[in-house]
Amino acid sequence: MEIQLALIKACKEKAKDNLANELADLLSINLDAAYRRIRGVTPMTIEEIALICRHYKISFDAVMSYQSALVPFQFNAMFKDKFHILEYLTSIRDELMFASQGKDSRMAITAMDIPYFRQFGHKSLRRFKLFFWQRSVLNLESYRHKKFEAEESIDDYEEIVENIHYYYHGIKSYEIWAPETLESTIRQIQYYLESGLFVSNLDAVKICDDLHNLLDILEKEAETGQKRITSSKGILSSPFEMYQSDIFISNNCIQAYVGNTTFTHITFNTFNHLMTFSPEFSEECRLWVEQMRSKAILLSEVSEKLRYQFFLSMRKRVDQLKNDASSVR
Repeated sequence: MEIQLALIKACKEKAKDNLANELADLLSINLDAAYRRIRGVTPMTIEEIALICRHYKISFDAVMSYQSALVPFQFNAMFKDKFHILEYLTSIRDELMFASQGKDSRMAITAMDIPYFRQFGHKSLRRFKLFFWQRSVLNLESYRHKKFEAEESIDDYEEIVENIHYYYHGIKSYEIWAPETLESTIRQIQYYLESGLFVSNLDAVKICDDLHNLLDILEKEAETGQKRITSSKGILSSPFEMYQSDIFISNNCIQAYVGNTTFTHITFNTFNHLMTFSPEFSEECRLWVEQMRSKAILLSEVSEKLRYQFFLSMRKRVDQLKNDASSVR
């Protein structure tokens, strides 16, 4: 019964209302039978466990402390009719909102690319990323003949991506960046410039201005060791550490620690991600991230000279791109 009680505990954390009422409706049983399962008096069937795990999006492998060379992952299938980027972003928003409410929540990020938590705080940059994903990654028919225009509103997405950016500021975190972290974004902009996919080259210039603004904010946060944001929702702040890695970062790894649960996300297919609760896999990732951090240079609060040089080199790269955009006719 120990595993069943652990599953019930995980359900209680996700239940929106009274858990017994929810289980009774989900399993088509009466309220007394639901309470017997909650107390562990009545064993659950395999079918009931499967229903519960799917409904509450709980990994049963994590509940039973699954250990094996085979690791179960959750992911969103992008190239199926049911995938919608709005739902994908909504799930990220919900996870961050939940984590930001936890007293001891924290995150660790290895940034092979600019973390989207940060990109979403800048209007032209976030609009470009959302456009790029839908036109050049998902190949949506509605985007086939479109060109990017920085002032074109993305009404369905604006609030959600702003919330993602906002709630990230409420979670204690550290980020490991490398000189190559900007490269994928810069190459995407270059590709659109060379392919004539901007309505105006001024749109590329606006994205570069946003990259400059992002770097300004990031440098200030690294200097103070604190993330802080003010919006109509209020003020959020949390401790922050930034590291510079001179070793190439081979992937975007995000580990979120919420309560006693570790969420490990590995990015793939440009912006999608695999997620697992597997304790064994998460521990391997944690050790890898810690190895990267131990070999990286702390830029937060100390290392004033190195911090200045790191951001100067990134700004020069953005300036070069901005000059290219301004000179292209």
